[in-house]
Amino acid sequence: MRPAEEIRHHLGGLVLLARGDARGLSHFDISDEGVIRSFRAILYCLPALLLSAILWRIGFLQVVPDGGRGHLVFVYQVLAVNLACWGMALLSVALASLLLGLRPLARPLIVMVNWGGVAVVHGGYLLLLPLLLLIGGGTVWLWLARLAVLALAVTLLLSMLWPIAHTVIGGPRWRRSLIVSVVVLLPLWIAQTLETSMGLHIPYG
Repeated sequence: MRPAEEIRHHLGGLVLLARGDARGLSHFDISDEGVIRSFRAILYCLPALLLSAILWRIGFLQVVPDGGRGHLVFVYQVLAVNLACWGMALLSVALASLLLGLRPLARPLIVMVNWGGVAVVHGGYLLLLPLLLLIGGGTVWLWLARLAVLALAVTLLLSMLWPIAHTVIGGPRWRRSLIVSVVVLLPLWIAQTLETSMGLHIPYG
């Protein structure tokens, strides 16, 4: 299956699940080979992740002209943060599945997180990255605009994940809420922490 067809096939499964149609599960191969193959989604996202790192560097230089380090080092660090967030999402869903007694769902959830990451990366950056090009002035309005778009992105992500969790996981609302929360919030926390500690955070004001 060609990359474009493979991505379309798996995203089609997620769309069915978001509509409450359990037949979407048939789009995902949860065998050992299927789980390993799902990590190709990361490779498919590398161009978008690289573009985001470059644009992040552009935005950073507009606020911190000396740059603080070389371009390649900065881009590499941003890529590392993005991949760490992806890894945290996978680790979170795997641990949550085991701790909540949902071991049989660990494989399908890992596969869905990987392929869903393609939509999150490309869709999220369509919303977020243009704002990086508008940073220069460091005004409160630009900071608020970026915050608003981030809130919109998280809201859209949650609105997509909740019906999928309802279809795939079922059970008590608190259990679905916990899994969705850790998949979304822990990577965001990791991103914020690493950006600050590595000096990648773009200051405003």
